[in-house]
Amino acid sequence: MRFRFLLCFMLFVPLHVSSLNFSSTLLRLNCPDRGLVEVILHLYGHTQEKWRGNFETGAGHKRSGDMEMIPFANGDILFHSVAGDEFSYLYDGEPPVRRCAKLDERPVYPTF
Repeated sequence: MRFRFLLCFMLFVPLHVSSLNFSSTLLRLNCPDRGLVEVILHLYGHTQEKWRGNFETGAGHKRSGDMEMIPFANGDILFHSVAGDEFSYLYDGEPPVRRCAKLDERPVYPTF
């Protein structure tokens, strides 16, 4: 009986897949050649990325179909596949695209 209930529940409740919250999100990614990369998405389109003593800013994001793209001032582009919740980086605008593992995603709250 429990199996039937679980099966019906899974069939009728849609899986929630959503885009990133571009007003207050901290992403922690493990990326090839950079290790831990922290990306903060702020209100008004301001973005920042940090890894191993490096810090870059960016502005805005674009969405094309399932893909969200976040460019940074140094030429980096972070790609987010909404459906798969997968992240990839194009460093300095040069191939190859490197796939990153998502470690954490959480809201960022202002502190006073």
